[in-house]
Amino acid sequence: MIESTTLRYFYEVAAFGSVRVAAEKLFVAQSAVSRQIALLEDELGVPVFERHARGMALTAAGELLLRYAQDNKTQLADLKGQIHEYETLAKGHVRVGCVEGILHGLLTSFMPNFILTHPGITFSLDLMGSHAVGESVAEHKYDLGILFGASPRPDLIELQKIEQPLCVIASPRHPLAQLRSCTLAQVADAPLALPDRSFGLRQLVDRASSKGKFKLNIAVETNSLSFASRLVAESDLITFQPSDVVAPLIEAGKVVAIPLADASLRSARATLVASYSRRLSLAANHLSQSLIAYMQGWQRPSKPGRATAARTAPARGRSE
Repeated sequence: MIESTTLRYFYEVAAFGSVRVAAEKLFVAQSAVSRQIALLEDELGVPVFERHARGMALTAAGELLLRYAQDNKTQLADLKGQIHEYETLAKGHVRVGCVEGILHGLLTSFMPNFILTHPGITFSLDLMGSHAVGESVAEHKYDLGILFGASPRPDLIELQKIEQPLCVIASPRHPLAQLRSCTLAQVADAPLALPDRSFGLRQLVDRASSKGKFKLNIAVETNSLSFASRLVAESDLITFQPSDVVAPLIEAGKVVAIPLADASLRSARATLVASYSRRLSLAANHLSQSLIAYMQGWQRPSKPGRATAARTAPARGRSE
């Protein structure tokens, strides 16, 4: 059986590619780290590192061991959390990966009351693209994830969805601002500020434009929906986002939201996901059940009105 100390030393050397740096981080002598790595390789019967002048690199066996060490570390953290939760019934730490629109929209509305009613639960809420959300949850780096669109992986469970229909977001001064609705093809020539291809939203728009056989006029590409919407408010650019993502700007009269009529864009979704292969901790389960119920009650008007009317009545998503 590989001792936890040996795994910890191995993990640090793998992380930094250096016995010296690992020893400094662990506050032990380099010889102690080297000895543990040698004992590990003796026990396994294969080298786990290739030694180079510039440092240590994992072998194929080392890569397998690293995955084991990561899973071991996660399971130990989960076990500690579960033991603590059984003592307190309402304590633990939950890690959530989320796309920007939901983080600044639904979660901003949901979290204050949940924090108030569950004071013993703490959170890590990290912003990332849909692909990274799915990958991180599947690899157990996060307990839960919220991504744009359907689950990109078969090893994820879809816990709940909400509608996130895409709209053209434009300044009230823009010629498109008076439209009731439009298609993607109608606005393809307009200069656009769009999120980069790590965003599920962008991937959906790209698929729609490819299917329609037209090219979008992308003037600015960014990894921030907030920047794109604020840039639109101050320029003649437009962007594509769900209306509730830009609700504060709509309420302030800085932008308007024109619904897109394309079926694939009108039926866009955001999805709460978890890993098939991981049992949620009690704290994460508390959060997921509360969030599922909140998403089910997240209502928006059934018939989107004029873009100008949306300035005083921002739309919200609803559950399926």
